[in-house]
Amino acid sequence: MPKVSSKKSTRKGARKKAGHRLGLFCLFLFVAATLAAGLYFMVLHSGKPPEVPVPLLSGQAKKKPLHQAAEPLPGQLAPLYEEPALPHQAPPAATRRRKPEKKPLPGKPLVAIVIDDMGYRQNTGRALLALDLPLSFAFLPFSPFSDELQKEAQARGRDILLHLPLETMDPKWNPGPGALTTAMDPETMKALFHEDLQAVPKAIGLNNHMGSRFTADPQAMRTLMALVRARGLFFLDSVTASQSVAYDLALEMGVKAERRTVFLDNDQNPDKIRAQLDLLIQLAGEHGQAVGIGHPYPATVEALRRYQIQLRTRTEMVGVSRLVH
Repeated sequence: MPKVSSKKSTRKGARKKAGHRLGLFCLFLFVAATLAAGLYFMVLHSGKPPEVPVPLLSGQAKKKPLHQAAEPLPGQLAPLYEEPALPHQAPPAATRRRKPEKKPLPGKPLVAIVIDDMGYRQNTGRALLALDLPLSFAFLPFSPFSDELQKEAQARGRDILLHLPLETMDPKWNPGPGALTTAMDPETMKALFHEDLQAVPKAIGLNNHMGSRFTADPQAMRTLMALVRARGLFFLDSVTASQSVAYDLALEMGVKAERRTVFLDNDQNPDKIRAQLDLLIQLAGEHGQAVGIGHPYPATVEALRRYQIQLRTRTEMVGVSRLVH
């Protein structure tokens, strides 16, 4: 009997040791699985905000910030097109909805290039002003280098526009100081418009900065166009949204106007910008005239510097005031 008891005791001890080892193994697996899951979620949800896809004129979307220059612009910057699903740039909105008033005459087509967002980038602004091209310049109100660059533009005989900030469809995009909104009563809008114009006193016309909601609102645009007409200014519709009524209402109310044909630098690559310049010249040849809009980016300066001979030889470059009607 004592021998049997000894054998049972040995078997019980072995079972206890095996159970203990199994428990430790299960605990190890649980800890390893917990660490792996934690690592997975740390990598997957790193807290990095998603990049906004910028609509390119080629019809493709590329994820990258629109503005990459070191000098800041006010507020959060919107894409040039404020809608994500506008049709392909060719043919552009300006030529889809309106045929030329007359057939293109023999000779060079007329081309105007407007540089928007002037006043925040001092160095690139100066470089663009120094180019041997009759570029037009649209200044944002209350920008830090506006007075200095406006004086230089005036001295060089360039067309100067007020780049008027207008309300966007998506409130996350901030047009910056001096923005007009659809909720403003006529007196408030008039007072703020007057302040914006005082910031760009040599403006002979204006175009919209952002403004997808404002330019699509007939009542707000009628109020604004009455102010533009009273000042004897012209209006260039930047066409930041396909629902814009700005151009049609301007003509209806007796305001000289034109529409943007091509955005030049949605993709800040000098080769892509030169491709857009080719498109601008092509459309100018088809319709007699065309308006391109660019921005004070280093890539835009470089592309225009390399392309200026072609612009002068293939087109008649003019200030945008020559193209309004």
